[in-house]
Amino acid sequence: MSAMLTTLLALTAVAAPQDFKLEPMGAVTAKLGYYPIQIKLSDKKPSNITKEPTYRTAPKYGVVRLGNGPKGSAVIALDEPKDADWKIYVDKNGNGDLTDDGDGAWNKKSDTNGRKMYGVMDVVLRASYGSETKETSSADYSLGFYRFDRAEPNPLLMYRQSARVGTVTVDGKAHRALLVENDADGIFNKTVASADEASKSRPVWLRIDWNDDDKPETLDVRAPFKHGDATYEVKMSADGSKVTLERTTKEALDLTPKRPETKPLLKAGSPAPDFTAQKWEGGNLKLSDYKGKIVVLDFWATWCGPCMQSMPHVEKVYQAVKDQGVVVLGVCVWDEKGAYEEWVPKNKAKYSFQFAFDPAGRGADGIAGSKFNVSGIPTTYIIDKDGNVADSIVGYEEGDKRVEKALEKLGVKVD
Repeated sequence: MSAMLTTLLALTAVAAPQDFKLEPMGAVTAKLGYYPIQIKLSDKKPSNITKEPTYRTAPKYGVVRLGNGPKGSAVIALDEPKDADWKIYVDKNGNGDLTDDGDGAWNKKSDTNGRKMYGVMDVVLRASYGSETKETSSADYSLGFYRFDRAEPNPLLMYRQSARVGTVTVDGKAHRALLVENDADGIFNKTVASADEASKSRPVWLRIDWNDDDKPETLDVRAPFKHGDATYEVKMSADGSKVTLERTTKEALDLTPKRPETKPLLKAGSPAPDFTAQKWEGGNLKLSDYKGKIVVLDFWATWCGPCMQSMPHVEKVYQAVKDQGVVVLGVCVWDEKGAYEEWVPKNKAKYSFQFAFDPAGRGADGIAGSKFNVSGIPTTYIIDKDGNVADSIVGYEEGDKRVEKALEKLGVKVD
């Protein structure tokens, strides 16, 4: 048999589907991270809810749908009083009764600088598959939910925790594999026709341990992909329980997300762009108003964990240098004004430097990005008395002394 004929037969042969078992916490165990999915909330009670707990405030409702079958919808009710812990009620068994699925307690809570996060993990719901009228299969699918204690808009977010595990056979050899969808809807057999289409949705990952060395390759299998000299296509059922990996003559698509281009931060010696922000006490703040002083310009946001960690350090530095012609401007960027206006009063007593808010909010034309080329926060600029950039600092780690060193280069004594 010729090599060409052997290759042709390999390409045209139909491989047997492989069974993939659902692992309720498979994606968590594999430490794959997650894509937050927003759940739309409403004041209107869904018609299928027949019994409810006693709420302390007017509830908000949401609906989660898992699978493409007729029995995959679950109602969520949020009870969020101002004077007590919040509650989340999930109709896990789908019987319309929100009182028989637990006490509504969030099992994970954290507090960072006065901002609470409520979370609940391992919420097992029914994923239903088939058609709108007929269910052909079902599975117990695990989700996680979280929500921040902050001003509106305040989304309820969820993420998938389950994955399918099994093996795929290539050239007669079986390799361990993990199948993960990232829309938190329990549907695995999504396809895309172009890289542009793929960029508008979330990937479906197949992690294949090609070398059987516990170092799997993660592939987005919504389209044919290349591995070595061959191109492969994955076909699967909607519930992910049946998976087939075949060689194909179709064109492979590179679905690797393209990172947006980022401009370098402003160079030392370049003029610091002037801007206008909303001063906390009222009125406007302009950078040019501080010419003749050394400015520590700190870009931050209420939702940014590293910003919250760095802020006490910024305050400590300010206390040490404020009598040497140094000012600190803490400009809140890429944030909701309501969250800023809630956060500052709760924390202002701990900080004595000047707070301000970028009126662009989450807009793309904000101060940090459009004027200072900032792509991540916290980012801090040190600006000299002539209004020129002296240094720029990205991120923060405990024990970080970069701000102090930048000020010392400008003749500031930092104890």
